Amino acid sequence: MEESIISVKGQVVIPARLRKKYGLKAGERVVFIEEDNYVIIKPRTKWIDLCGSVKPDLTMEEARKKVREMRENWD
Repeated sequence: MEESIISVKGQVVIPARLRKKYGLKAGERVVFIEEDNYVIIKPRTKWIDLCGSVKPDLTMEEARKKVREMRENWD
């Protein structure tokens, strides 16, 4: 288990071993997730990393048709 100290500004140093292991570099963003009595620090997911991770329910033509229908019914 690694340990760090919280500074008076609320800053925490992520140990070098963990920065290297998870590829964290200066200036990168992380997110804080509260879970039960824990705070989890994770690298922020980049949108580009999500590309191709979800299979679409509609084909492009079906999606265009759906958008046209929605626009026609717009009040």
